[in-house]
Amino acid sequence: MWKDSVIAPGALSLRMMLVIWAVAAVVRLANIAAMPLEPELLLAEDAWLYWANARSLLEYGMFADTASAGRMPGYFLFLAGLMGVFGPSLFAVLAVQALLDSVTCVLVGMIGARLSLSIGLVAGLLAAIWPNLVITSTLVLTDSFFMLPFTAMLYTSVRFLETGLVRWAAWTGLFLGAAVLVRAVAQYMPLAVVLLVVAVPLLRERNWRRGFFAGLAFTVAVALPLAPWLHRNVSQHDALTLTSQGGVHLLYWVVPRVLSRTQGIQQGQAVKELREEFQAEMESRGLDTESMNIFAKDRAMKDFSLALLSEIPLRDILSSWSSGMAVNLASPAIGADPRARALPHPSFMGTSQLDLLSRITLYVQEASPVYLAAVGIGVVGAVLASLLQIYGFVLLSRVSGWMAFLGIASMLYFLLISGPITAPKYRLPFEPLLIILQAMALVELWPRLRRMAGGRI
Repeated sequence: MWKDSVIAPGALSLRMMLVIWAVAAVVRLANIAAMPLEPELLLAEDAWLYWANARSLLEYGMFADTASAGRMPGYFLFLAGLMGVFGPSLFAVLAVQALLDSVTCVLVGMIGARLSLSIGLVAGLLAAIWPNLVITSTLVLTDSFFMLPFTAMLYTSVRFLETGLVRWAAWTGLFLGAAVLVRAVAQYMPLAVVLLVVAVPLLRERNWRRGFFAGLAFTVAVALPLAPWLHRNVSQHDALTLTSQGGVHLLYWVVPRVLSRTQGIQQGQAVKELREEFQAEMESRGLDTESMNIFAKDRAMKDFSLALLSEIPLRDILSSWSSGMAVNLASPAIGADPRARALPHPSFMGTSQLDLLSRITLYVQEASPVYLAAVGIGVVGAVLASLLQIYGFVLLSRVSGWMAFLGIASMLYFLLISGPITAPKYRLPFEPLLIILQAMALVELWPRLRRMAGGRI
C-alpha cells in the first residue's frame, strides 16, 4: 500500500527548486552573519594550508610548499579564483560556499523526487536546514565544496540506474572525477562505479554493446578532470598517483588513534613517538626524509604504519574502527562549529581513558556548561534523526532492495575510509542518503500523525 501510494517518480519544478535554494541560502547567510569572521577562528587546523596555498597560487603561480602534494588542487583553485575577484576575504569565501551548498540542497531534493515529489520537496527543505551541511559550509575546508559535484554525481547515477543511457554514465563519471579533484577520499569509488555502470545494461537488457560504451564513457569522463593533476605529479614527482597524503594519514592519525583507543596512550604523545620512530627507521636505512621524494616518503610511511598495525591484535583494530564508525555516524554537527569549538571542552576521542563511561565522565567534568548544553541538544536531535533514518531505510528496502544495498555500500565505504578518525564532516558524503531516508519516513508518517491528531495538524 505504501509503495503504490507514495512512490511516484517525478521531477521538482523550477519553483520548488528556487524555494529550496532560497531557504538554504537564507539559513546559511544568516549563520555567517552570526559568525565572528576572525582568521584565528576560521583558519584553524588544515584551513591555513588551503588559504596559504591559494594565496601563493594567485600571487606566484605556484603552491606554497610540497605539502600541496598531499591535497587535491580543486579547493586551492576555487579559493584562488575567489581571491582574484574579491581579494583575501573570508566573508566572500563563506558567502559563495553558502550559495553553492544551497545548490547541493536542491540536488538532494532532485534525488528524492525520483521516489516522489513529496519526498523530494521534504528532502530538499531538510537539507536546507540540516545542521551538518549548514555548519560545514562555514568552514574553510574542502568538505562543503566537495559535496556539490559529489551530490550531482549521486543524481546522475540514479538517472543512469533508471534509464541505462550512456549520457548519464558520462555525466556520472565527470562529476565523480570533479569530486575526486577536490577530495581524494572518493578516489577508489570509480573502480566500483564503473563495474556498476557496465553491469546495469547487461543485467537489465542483456545489452553488451550499451554496457561497453557506458563503461567507456564513464571511464573517459572520470579521467578528464584528473588527467592534468596526474600529469603534474608524474612530471614533477615521478609518481602516477593523486596524493601523498595516505602515509601521513595512517602514521599520524590512524595509528595514534588506535593506540589511544586500545592502549590508553594520549594521541599527541603517540604522534610524537611515532614520528621519532619513523625518523630513526629511515636513518637506519641511510635515508634522509628531508630530501626524499615526497611520494617515496609517503610509501615508506604507509609501509611503516601497516607494519605497526599488523602487530596490534585484530580485535583492537576492529574495536577502534567500529567505535570510530559509530561516532561518525551519529555525532552531533554542533561539535564542528567554530563557535562551539572555541568553548572549553576536552577531546572525546583523544583522551587516554579507554572505556566509554570514563570518556563521557571526563567530557562532562571538563567541558563548559554552554558547550555541554549545545552538544546535549545535538545528541537528542541525532537520536531522533537516527530513528527516522532507520525507519526510512526499512521503507526503502521494501521499495528497492537494489537501491538500499547501494546506499549501505556507499555508507560503509566512507565509514571504513575514515575508520577511527572522527568528525561530523566525515558523514557528509552519505548525508544526502540519510536526509532522503528521513524524508521518506516523514512523508509516510505524516498522514498517521494527522489522523492521530484528529485532523488538527
